[in-house]
Amino acid sequence: MTQPLANISTSMLNETNILVGFIVLTVVFVTLLVAVVWLSRLYLTLKQHYTALEAVTQSNKNDIFGLCSAALSVNENTGTIHEKLHEVRQQLSQISEKMSAFSQYEPIDPSSPYHVDIRKVRDGASIEELMRQSEISYDEAALLIRLHGGKQPT
Repeated sequence: MTQPLANISTSMLNETNILVGFIVLTVVFVTLLVAVVWLSRLYLTLKQHYTALEAVTQSNKNDIFGLCSAALSVNENTGTIHEKLHEVRQQLSQISEKMSAFSQYEPIDPSSPYHVDIRKVRDGASIEELMRQSEISYDEAALLIRLHGGKQPT
């Protein structure tokens, strides 16, 4: 009788081993299936983030390109403005020289009570000289120098 019991326990042991193996395989398969689902969702999320980042990057590239173009345009305009400013300064300098030359040769009205004093100012007289020689006030002398002289009174 020991023989049939040995066959039964061996066959039951084999069936138990098969059942345990099947359960282990099922658990591994379910675990793998859950991992695949989780990884696929993670992949889809990463793909969405990548697409959003790519759109933002492209937008930033376009913005930078536009800013560079604008900077070049501003740089060109600035160069043109500097050239025009230089021309205007030269013209202003020429006009100033002409006005200075013209004011030196402006005729003096002989009926003016200050015509002698104006000649003295054009010849380079100072405020003190005008006050002493012509017996006029400081303010009058300063005004004559401002109007008819080439330098500011001190």
